[in-house]
Amino acid sequence: MTQQRAPFISTQVTAGEYYYLNLTPPKGIPAAVICGGREQCSPAYRIERSRFLYHSIEFVSSGRGTITLRGTTYPLRPGAIYSYGPTVKHIIETDPDYPLLKHFVDFVGPELTDLVKNTVLGESHPLYVSKPFRIRGILENLIQAGTAESRHQDELCVLLLKQLILYADETALPEQEAFSPAWQTYLRCRQHIERNFAALGSVAQVADECHVDKAYLSRLFGRYAEETPLQLLTRLKMARAAEMLSRQDLLIKEVAEATGYPDPYHFSRVFKRVYSIPPETFIRTTRRTE
Repeated sequence: MTQQRAPFISTQVTAGEYYYLNLTPPKGIPAAVICGGREQCSPAYRIERSRFLYHSIEFVSSGRGTITLRGTTYPLRPGAIYSYGPTVKHIIETDPDYPLLKHFVDFVGPELTDLVKNTVLGESHPLYVSKPFRIRGILENLIQAGTAESRHQDELCVLLLKQLILYADETALPEQEAFSPAWQTYLRCRQHIERNFAALGSVAQVADECHVDKAYLSRLFGRYAEETPLQLLTRLKMARAAEMLSRQDLLIKEVAEATGYPDPYHFSRVFKRVYSIPPETFIRTTRRTE
């Protein structure tokens, strides 16, 4: 796996995580992931290319900006996903007040390019997906697979890319829905939960801090998500708790408090409901002793 930074990776970023599989794939290969990653754009981020070495898919996790494809400029908002090929002139520019955070994956091979052409990703304009957090999850899995050495690394990355393409096609939103107030409110509320889950004690608190009605918040999640606001909040808290319990020498009471449960007994009940074992058993199972 190539370790050095590829020359076409922009330096106009404040943070980034990348993986490189094979920057010079053999001619005629049916499918290959070249590289990819996640990057936080700087306020001055702007790239303009008349040609590119590979095919690319990019996804906007947060921030705002624009992309110009074949002379037409489109707005970029969270949940936008788009693709371009080696001969497609493109300009990507961030809003300096709300810099883009985006994922990308570069690839070659007719097996992948034909798949893109046969989906809405091949329509040469950005689209928006109804499950952006699932899309982001697939791209994060690509980063993990791309940075972890394994004998099936290349094949795993190709499979994840196919999953990304098909899932984007399956969850694409109609254009009018993508810019609706309801969709934008859902994204704002979901991002608030993801960023502040440890300090959030209830769905009512989420609704209050997001300035929406609690019942309306639940309806938004029923419309766009695969879980309720409470299920999302609980899942995030328990995932953080499991990480803390397995990696740190902390008391259950301390982990409970750190994840927003002042009552350790209530925390233990919720943890057992999520993972089917109590925290004590989880600790014995996951912590390694010398």
